[in-house]
Amino acid sequence: MLDGIYDRLHKRVLMLFSLVLALTCAGLVIWDPQSFADKIGGFHAANAPALIWATCTGFIHGMGFKPRFWLWQIFFFPALAWLVMVVMLTSAFF
Repeated sequence: MLDGIYDRLHKRVLMLFSLVLALTCAGLVIWDPQSFADKIGGFHAANAPALIWATCTGFIHGMGFKPRFWLWQIFFFPALAWLVMVVMLTSAFF
């Protein structure tokens, strides 16, 4: 069942969406980390690991990699990463 869900998300448009979100998050952290941290409420124990995980998951999905083991498919589930990245980016820009 999990392979079917993951295969439905393995479309070029969704992979491009993941890659763009991941590049945007990573770019903002690299370009001006202090300003980005101020806009999202600082890097602390809740949002810093979530941002790192979501960015890594976005790159993994965006580059077309599909984890084989079911546990890694759950851990690197792109839809949850999209949620985290979209929330972080909307709080940074709006």
